Amino acid sequence: MWISATMLVAAGLLATVHVIRSRNLPDRAIGIDMLVALILNGLAVGVAASQDSLVVALVLIIGLLAFLGSVTIARFIERRGL
Repeated sequence: MWISATMLVAAGLLATVHVIRSRNLPDRAIGIDMLVALILNGLAVGVAASQDSLVVALVLIIGLLAFLGSVTIARFIERRGL
């Protein structure tokens, strides 16, 4: 568990740097999607460690909201031609 948590934290730091340094909206959207995916993976690691079924529902809800957010941002970028 510690190895996966360490790798997720390292990936989160790199994704945060990517979001901060990116200059256009599509790059930031990709970086934020990656951060959300890392949070979901961190929660999944927590579920595997704790065997708590309540967190599984939280992971599913956050995953659905992240998907809807990604689709919304992609449609916004497509319509604006960014």
